[in-house]
Amino acid sequence: MRNGGVERDYPLEQWYAAGFVEEFTEKPLSRTLCDRQIVFWRTGAGSIAALTDRCPHRKAPLSLGMVRDDQIECPFHGMVFAADGKCVDIPCQDKIPPDAHLRSFPVVERHGHAWIWMGQTKPDESLIPDLHWMTDPALGCVHGMMEFGCNYLTALDNLLDDTHLSYVHRNTIGTPKIVKARPDVEGGDDWVGFTRWTYDTPPSHLHKLAGGFTTNVDRWFYVKFVSPATVLIDVGSAPVGTGAPSGDRSKGIALWSNGTITPRTHNTCWYFWHNARNFKVDDSAFNETMRVQFEATFVEDKDIVEAVQRNRECDVENTPELNLSGDVVCLRARRIVANLIKKESSVLSVAS
Repeated sequence: MRNGGVERDYPLEQWYAAGFVEEFTEKPLSRTLCDRQIVFWRTGAGSIAALTDRCPHRKAPLSLGMVRDDQIECPFHGMVFAADGKCVDIPCQDKIPPDAHLRSFPVVERHGHAWIWMGQTKPDESLIPDLHWMTDPALGCVHGMMEFGCNYLTALDNLLDDTHLSYVHRNTIGTPKIVKARPDVEGGDDWVGFTRWTYDTPPSHLHKLAGGFTTNVDRWFYVKFVSPATVLIDVGSAPVGTGAPSGDRSKGIALWSNGTITPRTHNTCWYFWHNARNFKVDDSAFNETMRVQFEATFVEDKDIVEAVQRNRECDVENTPELNLSGDVVCLRARRIVANLIKKESSVLSVAS
């Protein structure tokens, strides 16, 4: 499937994160998602409206206009659109032609995110990833978002390949043993994941800060990709000999994270991150410490994936990419995505 002359490498019949729920107010918000400019605003009833952010008259962005009585006014010539995309007023004429109406997109709020359905088929809410820890009152949470200047699959690879932690994140969450630890991989038709342990290792900078460890630790990683572009991560550390490998985490720290990637354009994407923890739950000062630490970690990610994107774009020799044993989960995730695109292409061609 092509999009503006570029082969589309993401499925559309899926839910994508459009933002965190607190971002959406009665003030128009513009965001590019899956190569589409969307304008969002929250109605008086509390729901989130999402329309194509492009007036059908002269293509002005509606997001620069005003919302009145749950309707958005074009800033250029005053055409007014309801939350369902229907044009309800054209100031310079009485007749409203059929081409004046805009596409609206379904939006569902769940687990602290606003999810948007970009496809043409009937939305299936069961496909929204389960991120329940984001709103669990028993956990302390921080979250944020960044724009990465790379293709979304590159950002997804980065989340699924933790062998890079030993190098890209040596000053934050990485330790030398990670790259040598062998993962146990498992998966299904729409997911793939792995488990990895590093035993008797110095704690990473972030885990030492969080857990106050003074000895070596056993560290666990449970990582799972769920389609189309979310990675669920359960990580933690516990002092050596306290039973973590046997299932007793009580002497350690546990952190549950998700990285949700939404394509923006062919070579940019949104990275929505979230981290929940089972310690210092109500400590607001520690929340800020964790936020700073995670943002520093993700800046390291941003720097390397954007450098990769730049190299790919100037590779006139079209050098083949070498795959390593550490890429097995990334490759399986990419196959899942490719199969989703192939499947929806077949379904839509039959429907048409």
